[in-house]
Amino acid sequence: MAPSKGWMDLVGDRLNDVYLRGVEEFLDYAFKKTGRRGEIRCPCVKCSNTYSATREVVGTHLKVYGIIHNYTFWYHHGERVGESESNLESVEQSEDEPSNEMHDILRDLYPEFCGQDTNDMDTNIFACDIHKEELNEETNKFYRLLRDFEQPLYQDELLPQGSNLPQSYYDAKKVIQDLGLSYKKIDACVNNCMLYWKEDERLDFCKICGYSRWKTDKYNGEDKVKTNGKRIPKKILRYFPLKPRLQRLFMSTKTASLMRWHKDKRVDDGVMRHPADSMAWISFDKLHPNFASDSRNARLGLASDGFQPFANSKNAI
Repeated sequence: MAPSKGWMDLVGDRLNDVYLRGVEEFLDYAFKKTGRRGEIRCPCVKCSNTYSATREVVGTHLKVYGIIHNYTFWYHHGERVGESESNLESVEQSEDEPSNEMHDILRDLYPEFCGQDTNDMDTNIFACDIHKEELNEETNKFYRLLRDFEQPLYQDELLPQGSNLPQSYYDAKKVIQDLGLSYKKIDACVNNCMLYWKEDERLDFCKICGYSRWKTDKYNGEDKVKTNGKRIPKKILRYFPLKPRLQRLFMSTKTASLMRWHKDKRVDDGVMRHPADSMAWISFDKLHPNFASDSRNARLGLASDGFQPFANSKNAI
């Protein structure tokens, strides 16, 4: 049984006896449930369950940096779904509860179903009378995603017989496509000269090097084809469109406010805590006041990390 998590709400007062006692109870629980004697993942704000450390180090981090605010389900420390707690009041109603988070995401993605009771799929209760209309493709996507979410992936054993994980890579991709986060495919020259895109979409040979776009059978020299009769390109570019991903950030109630934080919540006190405090950001705002006036506009940065964007690769950047 997990101990009370009310102490997590006192992260702003980490010298409070209740918080300090909660840290020790958490450590006792985590080492007991995980069965580890040496190290456990550190859930402090700095480590974010990414790094493991000894009990002494984890305890110190939780007291110095504080615990992750939304880590109310201690998955990395042995807690399992359905496990009761000694004090559920502060957790059951939490907006960050994992069991409800996917419902929130689906409501953000399909706001037209905002009145649907997603916890009762059998009754089909709607607030917008869409049960009277024939289900369209968007409705089907919503139901399909919700059904996928409701299916347990595994039980007590890892992937036992009868588990509901997608049976193939194709089935897994269909879920991502319904979320609108799939990738686009564009045929490319085998020598990376060009993309077969826009006005060049129907070309069979590269305009630069003259190589064929299609794979050929080495026995008869003919273009290889799939079972559906389509020819197989030699090289394909797969890319993730940026625009729908930015739109998703603004469609989610959990991230939309964070996208506007630099304008709505930032404190201009002369201390650099965010890129918005940098001279580059400030100079950009002065050059483009219309762009800067709307807090929803996003600024993009390129991190090259040694990438050489030009042909003269012998010259170091």
